[in-house]
Amino acid sequence: MSQHTMQGCEYIARIMKEYGTTHVFFQELIFRLTAKTAEQMGLKFIMTRSEGAAGYMADGYARVSGRPGVCMAQSIGASNLAGGITDAWLSNTPVIAITGKKLPQYQYKNAYQEYDHRALFDSLTKFNAELQDPAQLPFLFRQAYREAVTGKPRPVHLDVPGFYGIETETAEISESFYAEPVYGKYPALRTPAEDRLVKEAAVWIESAEKPLIVAGRGANVSGAGEAIYKLAALCDIPVATSPDGKTVIDETDPLWAGVIGGYGMDCANKAARAADLVIFVGTQASDQTTCDWTAPDMATKVVQIDIEGSELGKNYPNSVGLLGDARTVVDQLSGAVREKKRPQWRKQVEALVQHTLSRQEKNTDASATPIRTEYLCKVMSEVLPDNAVLVSDTGWSTVWPATMIRMKKNQRYLRAAGTMGWGFPASLGAKCGAPDRPVVCFSGDGAFLYHLCEMETAMRYGINTVTVINNNRTFAQCVPIMRDMYPEDPDVGIRKLDIYPVNFANVAREFGLFALPVEKPEDIAPALRQALEAGKPALVEVLTAGPHVSVPLSADSMMTGE
Repeated sequence: MSQHTMQGCEYIARIMKEYGTTHVFFQELIFRLTAKTAEQMGLKFIMTRSEGAAGYMADGYARVSGRPGVCMAQSIGASNLAGGITDAWLSNTPVIAITGKKLPQYQYKNAYQEYDHRALFDSLTKFNAELQDPAQLPFLFRQAYREAVTGKPRPVHLDVPGFYGIETETAEISESFYAEPVYGKYPALRTPAEDRLVKEAAVWIESAEKPLIVAGRGANVSGAGEAIYKLAALCDIPVATSPDGKTVIDETDPLWAGVIGGYGMDCANKAARAADLVIFVGTQASDQTTCDWTAPDMATKVVQIDIEGSELGKNYPNSVGLLGDARTVVDQLSGAVREKKRPQWRKQVEALVQHTLSRQEKNTDASATPIRTEYLCKVMSEVLPDNAVLVSDTGWSTVWPATMIRMKKNQRYLRAAGTMGWGFPASLGAKCGAPDRPVVCFSGDGAFLYHLCEMETAMRYGINTVTVINNNRTFAQCVPIMRDMYPEDPDVGIRKLDIYPVNFANVAREFGLFALPVEKPEDIAPALRQALEAGKPALVEVLTAGPHVSVPLSADSMMTGE
């Protein structure tokens, strides 16, 4: 605790430093005195090309670093910044968004660029506060970190006085400096579940004939992979994951049951439907994860482990809810259950997995041109470094890597929770959060166009990611919908989705990136390896077949036998 008086800018910089923040993502002009002070302390301020991208970068940073991401914008940029933290809200990621606003004497007078920021953030944050007096600064900045990482991690918002925040930065703070670094990471507190409920869940597990573990993003956040594998091996329980749960288990392990849900694999969904008990670990069991609550169905017994009490039994009422940190609670279960072998169930699930993989392999044609995206994913599985972070966009840009890029438990997968264009800027934030790990972004051509200009940010700050563009020259996931909308002439609908043929490799070179176009299947692996070794931001543009040829075998299509 420090007792000397300091300016607001020093107080804020010290708070961020003490809580372990290493990067701040912002768009001018906000908290420049704070930036100057913080940079002298070793923090890096990354000025993005848009406020939305700043939010996405803070999100990617938080997901890979295990620390809250911080993003900032001046008053007029607040609406864009709110959009930039939408994915963080959907994915339960702790992001601290800071905006400046004019002083009270300017409010309600049509002040230039001024509007009600807090209303924008109400539905996107778990804590939305207005700093009305600089004296509130110590409490509110500490509380922002605490709120972001405790319980269910999610974004928070602080609205600070001063159009550029300067009135807050120059204010004298007389309150003694105090920091709580435990709230600079998540999970901040590893709470155990209630013993009697652990024992009840253990009885359910021991009596089940066909149990299945479904691990979600919360399992990855908690670092619960080893604990889950210990329980799975002890009780002979297959492990499926949501897309966000990828890398909880090695995807070549015999216990792996595939990726579950609407953006998942037929094998995992069929296993969930056949199971008589599903153990959800760190997943909200949403409509997408469970194929509209059919995998498993609503009558199935469920053990649900979650850090947020309101999630327990929300979507599956026939459940035992275990409130606590995923890793801690799974360890509790391992200590409470007895070893049990389930050879017939394991054999049944392994057969489902092999059937799905064989169907995928049939579409992996190494000689096809244009290149099939299935083959691109197969090559990426082979080329990705063992410690790589793979970041993908939404829609089919999630389905392809989630279902067809086989990943190891020491790799990490991050995907957009729903906002198109998230992937590329989020990968830049992820690289800032994990500077010593290779970071590869998998993006479609349509998604990449959202924030293409952030290539300038990557070059300016030397954020050396590799971006793989799956260029099929259309918004591919929308093609079936538009085809059905124009039954009299399907081509009319499909043409509405066409993207002007942009040469992304040429554009990337103009920004200064190392960039390669790929048109032949045999050139994919060499191009990826060169990009990984380029020592600068890199882009590999792969010209792939359109949706009339190359369509991901997602859960919905596979269930119909297509």
